[in-house]
Amino acid sequence: MFLAPKSYNLMPLSGFSALLLMLSEAQIQQIIAENERLQVQLEELNYILLLREQEIAGLKSIAADSAELRSTLDMQLEELQLMQNRIGKHQQKAAGAEEREFELQQELTQAVRLQRDYNDLFQQYTYINTQLDDIQIELAKVKKRNTMLQQIAVKIGEMESNMENITMERDELKARLIALEKLQGE
Repeated sequence: MFLAPKSYNLMPLSGFSALLLMLSEAQIQQIIAENERLQVQLEELNYILLLREQEIAGLKSIAADSAELRSTLDMQLEELQLMQNRIGKHQQKAAGAEEREFELQQELTQAVRLQRDYNDLFQQYTYINTQLDDIQIELAKVKKRNTMLQQIAVKIGEMESNMENITMERDELKARLIALEKLQGE
């Protein structure tokens, strides 16, 4: 956009004409040349101003795009931070799950060890139970023998008692027999 050259009326036209009459032809030519040179400079400056305005418009567009891009980047940064937080939480959960898995693995290992110990103890129990059954059978046999021995001891006691009685009767009979023989021998 070119700006139209402005004319500066510093003096009224009649005063300007009077000034022109006072100046020489060379001075007028110099003023005209200076005026043309200033007109060229003015046109150049208007062109440069137009270029700068276009540059500013471009920069404003770039700034608007930059602001929009910054807004988009800020939103993406927030989303990235949210994702990092979620990832952090998932990592914590995963770490917790790994720890729980490790604990479960230890519990399982301990359960297997306890099962093995239980099986060993059950075998020992079964073996000892079998031995107990054998011992109870032997004990029953011993009790039966003891009962029989007690019965025999009772019979022996009875026989000893009978034997004593018989021995006493025999001794009495012997003493009578001796006494009878003495009586018969007399």
